[in-house]
Amino acid sequence: MLDSRLFKTGIGILLLFLIIYIGSQITFIFYPFVVAFEALFISFLVAGILYYFTYPFVDWLHNHKIPRPMAIITVFLIIVGLLVLLGVIIGPILQGEFTKLTVSIPEKIREARQLIQRLEENELITRFFDLEYLNTLNLENIAERTATLVSSTFSQLASSVSTTLDFLANIFMTVIIIPFLLYYMLKEKGQGLITGAVEYLAPLDYVDDVKNALAEMNKSLSTYVQGLGIVCLCVGILSYISFLIIDLDYALLLSIFIMIFNIVPWLGPFIGAIPAVIVGLLDSPLMILKVLIIIVIVQQIESLLVSPQVMGRKLSLSPLAIILIVLVAGRLGGLLGIILAIPIFTILKIISTHIYEHYKKKRNSIKSS
Repeated sequence: MLDSRLFKTGIGILLLFLIIYIGSQITFIFYPFVVAFEALFISFLVAGILYYFTYPFVDWLHNHKIPRPMAIITVFLIIVGLLVLLGVIIGPILQGEFTKLTVSIPEKIREARQLIQRLEENELITRFFDLEYLNTLNLENIAERTATLVSSTFSQLASSVSTTLDFLANIFMTVIIIPFLLYYMLKEKGQGLITGAVEYLAPLDYVDDVKNALAEMNKSLSTYVQGLGIVCLCVGILSYISFLIIDLDYALLLSIFIMIFNIVPWLGPFIGAIPAVIVGLLDSPLMILKVLIIIVIVQQIESLLVSPQVMGRKLSLSPLAIILIVLVAGRLGGLLGIILAIPIFTILKIISTHIYEHYKKKRNSIKSS
């Protein structure tokens, strides 16, 4: 019994839990590492995402006889140029929409009150819903309280000089660190530190398996990040063009909101569509019908034509598996957990598969010998 594999596995699990428990009791030792991780996590995350978008262009330039450092700098300059061009093109549009939104907020509040009054007077709606509580709803008071809360929050931030300076310093350091991290990632591209660490830390029998697993992880993450970026961009462009066709207010702002929230698997499209539905509702019944039709068409194009290539065939995940993973990740890690759920699950799946295959080969070799 003491020599059985099950007993040894159980002992290993108990030792792991014991190490975790002891570590939780001496937090002062690990606290500096936790602080360092929290400080660098966003920088590494953003740099990693940018890496998967930029390394194909760096590789293409490098394959055309351009030294890799020069290729990286060229890609950086192109990115800066594109950002400046994008700002010149959409900057005035965004400024105009922000200004229009700020000016029209009181009018939108009045329109919302009128809409609620019309709902109260509709006999068909009052048969199914109890709308008496809407009589006590004062949207102007809610807006005033919200404005007061925002004003007091900014006042507290302004009075707390040290907190504000720390916040600005963290943002500045994050922005400064990201280009250096991205440059190193693009320059090494799986070589150097990572390869050296694998060869040094991994047992000799595991080196090839670990390298293959890392290569597969890199390929899967590359497929996911690049595919998700293309999906979000397509959804944003389609939404903007469609909103312009139906002459919906704040078309660019609403499209950017939809594009950003499309990053969130499964739940994102529904959350991103809420502002557009509200704007259409305050405009007219016909407008909200147009908005709903457009959102349904755009989401169907995404889910039927693009997303299956990213979430399904490429990552071998069924829609049901994606939903379950997202729900569990949301409970454990909130919004960030939802966003990172699919990549983390993919990595864990690759690791477990390679571990199983390695032990399967080892067991078969023992039996054959």
